[in-house]
Amino acid sequence: MAKTTELRAAKGDAKQADRHNLGDPVADAAKWARGLTTKRVADLFKTEKGLDGHWKQIQQEVTRGNKHFFATKTAPGGFTDGGKTSAEGKKIIAFIADAIVAAAQAKTVNFDFPLHQMQFTSDMAWLKMERVGGKLKVKSTPGKKK
Repeated sequence: MAKTTELRAAKGDAKQADRHNLGDPVADAAKWARGLTTKRVADLFKTEKGLDGHWKQIQQEVTRGNKHFFATKTAPGGFTDGGKTSAEGKKIIAFIADAIVAAAQAKTVNFDFPLHQMQFTSDMAWLKMERVGGKLKVKSTPGKKK
């Protein structure tokens, strides 16, 4: 996924981001996403022992974004459209997923890991990947409808 203008512009902010307080995706989604990928995802596969805990923390951040990017419209009579991810959300979600895959492909990753899944909005595919025999296998990635 190519970086949007907003994601490119947030690069400088990401370097200054606090990895434990990334800000609010509602206030500035691009800045939040760049902070997440620069400060959290980049270190995700540093150690085998820390992978599961860090994966959960990133999922918590992604869930915050999901709540912002996914909206349901109510029509007259109380019927809903089932919800949709915004165009901005689709781009940012793909950017985050691509960053996670890139981090897993880094030459510094020297351990295998079982299937890990990152849940994105309900109208987008989850990221599903594992590393077996030193090879990364990406089974699903967002950007395509389920």
